[in-house]
Amino acid sequence: MKVLFVCTGNTCRSPMAEGLFNDKAKAFGKDFEAKSAGVFAPEGFPASQEAIEVLKQDYNIDISNHRSKSLRRQDLEEADLILAMSNSHKQSILSKYPEYSNKVFTIKEFVGLEGEVEDPYGMPIEVYRETARELEDLISKIITKISQERKGKMVIALGADHGGYELKEAIKKYLDEKGIAYKDFGTFSTESVDYPDYALKVAEAVASHECSEGILVCGTGIGMSIAANKVPGIRAAHAEDVFSAKAAKEHNNANILCLGGRITGPGLAVMMVEEWLNATFQGGRHQRRIDKIAEIEKKYSK
Repeated sequence: MKVLFVCTGNTCRSPMAEGLFNDKAKAFGKDFEAKSAGVFAPEGFPASQEAIEVLKQDYNIDISNHRSKSLRRQDLEEADLILAMSNSHKQSILSKYPEYSNKVFTIKEFVGLEGEVEDPYGMPIEVYRETARELEDLISKIITKISQERKGKMVIALGADHGGYELKEAIKKYLDEKGIAYKDFGTFSTESVDYPDYALKVAEAVASHECSEGILVCGTGIGMSIAANKVPGIRAAHAEDVFSAKAAKEHNNANILCLGGRITGPGLAVMMVEEWLNATFQGGRHQRRIDKIAEIEKKYSK
């Protein structure tokens, strides 16, 4: 999903939106990316000093390398979604490029709100700070909406050993009822097998983006989580209650949920799966911690 933020001069609102979006969207990898441009932007100007300072001080986001650019047809062509800061920006785009009307919205319109994001140019830094907070809230809503729309296209990787087979089958029934696609990597009976084999299959499917997320079940869920987490890019969370399952996505951006077939009943397991699938990673300070986990992973994978 490539998002293009558009304002007037591409030195205040749209570069702040670009920086905030890319920071929050790190959890989704290369599939989510934002750029920005201005309908009347001069070429090559840095972001305003106030915008740079607010994002650095409040969000630890560095946009000091940003340089303004004027909106071009190629930018519109490459973007999947074009979000203008005001209705005048939207109309300016549509008057020149009406063929892109199906993917041009104001940023508030896209999330079902009225109004515009006001230009802080020339105002005190506190106004920039208010604008950044407003954009942060809007971008969280945008990512949530995009994620929910994508859930209709999700494919869940399922895996279990003999101790988790029956619970896996109960989860499959729930996914069938909800119309959620899945790929079952086994096992397909209660005959004794080795859980690392199935943890590896599911983890590789998620890490390669063959499947969007994964669910693993063994006797306790612990063995599956240990094995799956050996695969780079995997954050497999062992959970035993609804709160933990939801927090695993919101705070840890867990892309695999691990359950225990011998400690969790099917009713509770379905509730946990539902909360986990419907939750959205909250980014912000949580992203900073995920980044540190990724650095540890890189250090020991060399």
